[in-house]
Amino acid sequence: MQYKRRKGKKITKAKKHTEDGITFASGLELYCYRQLNKAKIPHEYEGKTFELVEKFKFEGLLMDKGKTKGKKVFKQMTGNVRNISYTPDFINLDAGFIIETKGLRTPVFSMRFKLFLKHLQDENKQLDIYIPSNQKEVDATIESILSRGNFKKQKP
Repeated sequence: MQYKRRKGKKITKAKKHTEDGITFASGLELYCYRQLNKAKIPHEYEGKTFELVEKFKFEGLLMDKGKTKGKKVFKQMTGNVRNISYTPDFINLDAGFIIETKGLRTPVFSMRFKLFLKHLQDENKQLDIYIPSNQKEVDATIESILSRGNFKKQKP
């Protein structure tokens, strides 16, 4: 038997962690942050948001569920569609790398990430993309970035 996820219920069991005044969404993000600092690799945590699809107004008829006086009803909607954006976990555009730590890959993440890769290709940005899922893969990511050496190390 399949179980339905209740509305408002978290998909992952990741716990938030805080260090150096930064709140990380998971322990894996915190581990990656510590390893980047230990290796003296310059980076920004969630430093840039990329707009993948601009907001627009759908001009045709749009009928969908909406609330009227607190009750859900099937009605005509405005057609205003919000933008789609993506913020990677760690970024250094000067060194040419992006790290997205991801323990659980949801279908929403997969679709958004494909849009992100298409955006980078359309903008002709040549970046190294890393998606480590555990601490061992974070360590391999750090080694790869160090071996490529496209950056100046942070001063202690």
